[in-house]
Amino acid sequence: MKIVVAAGGRFHALHLAHQLEKKNVLKKLFTTCYSKQDKEYVSNSLVCNNNFLKNINLLFHKLKFSKFINKSDFYVFKDNIFDFWLNKKLDKIGHIDIFVGWAHFFLKSLSKIKKSGAKVIVECGSCHILEQQNILKDEYERFGIKLSPINEKNISKILSEYELSDYIMTCSDFTYNSFIKHGINFKKILKVPYGVNLDLFFNEKEKNKNLNNKKFRVICVGMMCLRKGIPYLLKAWENLKIPKNEIELLLVGNIQNDLKQVLKNLILPSNIIFYGAVDRKTIVNLYKSSSLFVLPSIEEGLSMTIAEAMACELPVICTTNTGGQELIDNGVEGFIIPIRDSKILSEKITWCYENREEAENMGILGKKKVRNFSWDVYGQRVVDIYKKILQE
Repeated sequence: MKIVVAAGGRFHALHLAHQLEKKNVLKKLFTTCYSKQDKEYVSNSLVCNNNFLKNINLLFHKLKFSKFINKSDFYVFKDNIFDFWLNKKLDKIGHIDIFVGWAHFFLKSLSKIKKSGAKVIVECGSCHILEQQNILKDEYERFGIKLSPINEKNISKILSEYELSDYIMTCSDFTYNSFIKHGINFKKILKVPYGVNLDLFFNEKEKNKNLNNKKFRVICVGMMCLRKGIPYLLKAWENLKIPKNEIELLLVGNIQNDLKQVLKNLILPSNIIFYGAVDRKTIVNLYKSSSLFVLPSIEEGLSMTIAEAMACELPVICTTNTGGQELIDNGVEGFIIPIRDSKILSEKITWCYENREEAENMGILGKKKVRNFSWDVYGQRVVDIYKKILQE
């Protein structure tokens, strides 16, 4: 079995490639995000890296070209360049059994791949693109944001990839069901939840540093944007009846333009701290110094931050649209709540604050459960599915 993986961004492509190489079935990884640090993870001989696209992306952000060029149009342009580049590179790749490509990165290359006889799997980290567009468009309208959630050119391209690929790989029941909702035959849809780097987040000798601290810390990790449901978390925080000196909210991740437009009209209390983007060592320390992890997203496939928080022994509150049901039984390792419901979110945060022993036990149960979601487990599940596909 020979497998090619192609992704014009980092995503979890390197994790997939690493697992496939360990099983001696990776033929090539096409990417733009391979670095010196990755050489011990995926062999250099198995990687074809587009440094031009990597550098042009860095320049775009460093020189702040987004002031003059629409960021969405730039990403479409960059993704299409990756597709043209991939199409040429595939001429020299030889025989492959399965091609795994990230959505909106390989449409031009698709006909060539299918002519070779390879099975084509489109990897989707979010729900069906039309479902994603509908949810985000509704959200922008709620907050009066005059931005287009998803570029229409991307939508058209992704819909064609859905149609022409042999299979669609999803990561959660939420994403799986979104494809069913939009008319995709269930026989075409696959599902494997992602993993978490247990070596990084597990530390048996180190317990949660915050358990004996008086201050109750709530942490949310990810891009700070409307898609992550941050306004509902801020509203829930405002409704808490807990003394402000006893509780703290840590928001870890870069603030995106859509949320900036909402924040400029708000006066936030001093016990809300925006950290911005941090390195991996810092994020582990922040998890371990917190009491509760919250993710109020209105749409995403399966947030790996949920598993990271569980590995750090934190109870979790997340919405139905985060893929959290793959990891959490409601009321056992944490709580699954509806999207956009600040009232329930506030109630669950309060419950965890007032019932710290029970919440701590949720975190302990979560840490045990998340062992089943390592990248090695993910890799075995994926390879088993690939073998089954080739036998059909």
